[in-house]
Amino acid sequence: MKQVTFLVLTFLSISCSTSKKTNQKSFISQAEKILIKNISDTTIRLPRGTYQAVWAGNTLYVSGSLDPDMKLHTTTEQQTIGLLTYLKKFLETEGLTFGDVVMVRVYLGADPAKGGKMDFIGMQTGYKQFFGTPEQPNKPARTTVQVVLPAGEAGALIEIDLIAVRSK
Repeated sequence: MKQVTFLVLTFLSISCSTSKKTNQKSFISQAEKILIKNISDTTIRLPRGTYQAVWAGNTLYVSGSLDPDMKLHTTTEQQTIGLLTYLKKFLETEGLTFGDVVMVRVYLGADPAKGGKMDFIGMQTGYKQFFGTPEQPNKPARTTVQVVLPAGEAGALIEIDLIAVRSK
């Protein structure tokens, strides 16, 4: 696996807000404990449209992803299932499951088959197959918004990004 590792000092602001009595020297030592790894090459390709996935400590941030088979999946429900299936496989390559996901952001685009409106019901139908099931009871925090998807003209109806935390 090809990885780039570097220190992120922007986490100083997090340290600063958590303890007002901490001096500047300890801010730096706290920031030095948080390393970032960009995932640029894995055994499974990141889903189409995914810019990158980044580890920060025990937290994995996966940027917005599109269904890799969106040309075959022409409904929001199908694209949701296709995208979540692919994200599940990607998380597994990082030693994670959907049980580790703490936040999901869903971006719904206009669906021409629905008169240009978003298909929330289709997304929810696909989403519920992966979260809140007897096999996978985790229900991460979720935000769902309607947007104009940059890949909408190419057939994208949904984009998802997520955050997962590895148990210590």
